[in-house]
Amino acid sequence: MGAKKDFDKLIGLLKHKKAEVRVEAIEDLIELEDNRAIEPLIDCLKDKETEVRYQAVIALIEFKDPKAIDPLIRCLKDKDYDIREAAAEALGDFGDPKVVDPLITLLTDEEATVRCQAAEALGKLKDPRAKEPLQKCLEDEDEDVQETAKDALENIGQ
Repeated sequence: MGAKKDFDKLIGLLKHKKAEVRVEAIEDLIELEDNRAIEPLIDCLKDKETEVRYQAVIALIEFKDPKAIDPLIRCLKDKDYDIREAAAEALGDFGDPKVVDPLITLLTDEEATVRCQAAEALGKLKDPRAKEPLQKCLEDEDEDVQETAKDALENIGQ
């Protein structure tokens, strides 16, 4: 009975006015490992505070529930690069082929860390559709992007 009470309390805290409280509730939901948290966590991806959205992405990585794929794909367009980067990482771990094209699009993101994470995720997915876009990244202005693209191409079998 205590776990249900804790779960319900934590879900309620996701609506708290203070972002720090919402973030802490998300962290506690991860520890509970209760899949009922997936939908409320997906709702947190729309939060106005970056740190809440970021923590929700991290939580969804932990749960690895396929219901999170489409909402995480939408996060690839978030205004904050931390969210785009974390979402790319998460999507690379799902192994679903439908994330390949959205990740390819991210290879031209304005932030180098986002481009790196997209390249790394594509390397994990090993989808041949990513070869040509990753080859273009070998000429990226950022050396880390170039190196990550090279590693990703090796993973794909280039």
